Amino acid sequence: MLLELFNKNTVKIHPRVQDWIEAGRIAGQLLVKQGKIEEKYIDAMIESVNKFGPYIVLTEGVALFHARPNEGVISIGMSLLVLKEGVNFNVEDKDPVYLVFVLAPKDSNSHLGVLAEFAKLLDEKETIEKIKAADN
Repeated sequence: MLLELFNKNTVKIHPRVQDWIEAGRIAGQLLVKQGKIEEKYIDAMIESVNKFGPYIVLTEGVALFHARPNEGVISIGMSLLVLKEGVNFNVEDKDPVYLVFVLAPKDSNSHLGVLAEFAKLLDEKETIEKIKAADN
């Protein structure tokens, strides 16, 4: 199911961003353009990090932006922003972040299968490195 959410319109390779907020906005815009989320979902994702800290940085080099389904999700979606120059979230042992994912869950249960597959992906260090090195 995870791979079904990614296509040429939901993945973007980008040279660099000014900060983590810009990274979240660019990754979120991919889902706005696909009609998966409303703009307010991006604001909710950023507000969540501002409120609770950089808990979205899951492992070295990988962040997963998300917010609550009722904050602007239209349908389940996921996007990926691959940064050639990493961005800091001020998480010492996990910065810089090169892979910025956005998860848009339609409700509190339907995305659990996607999260399970995503967790397996995070364990595949070789795959993560290949994604980081991708040019297209």
